[in-house]
Amino acid sequence: MPKVFVHVHDAGDIEFENDYHSFSRIPVENEYFTLSHDGDWYRVELIIHTPFDEEIEAEIYGVKVDHMEIMKDKLNPDPGFSFG
Repeated sequence: MPKVFVHVHDAGDIEFENDYHSFSRIPVENEYFTLSHDGDWYRVELIIHTPFDEEIEAEIYGVKVDHMEIMKDKLNPDPGFSFG
């Protein structure tokens, strides 16, 4: 499993939370990920592959998104349907 250095932040905020995580594969730009079962969702903004670093395979930068809005936009439910 690739070990990735993850940097996440809220939209409009320049303060990043940084931590190491293992993924089954390195996420790609514009893909969504979460760091826990019931955690926030993030959209990948930038990926930096680090083949020179033996500890990590990549760094990714993600911005927090509203998962309910993402699901509503992507799944196109019936007009009266509510996710929450």
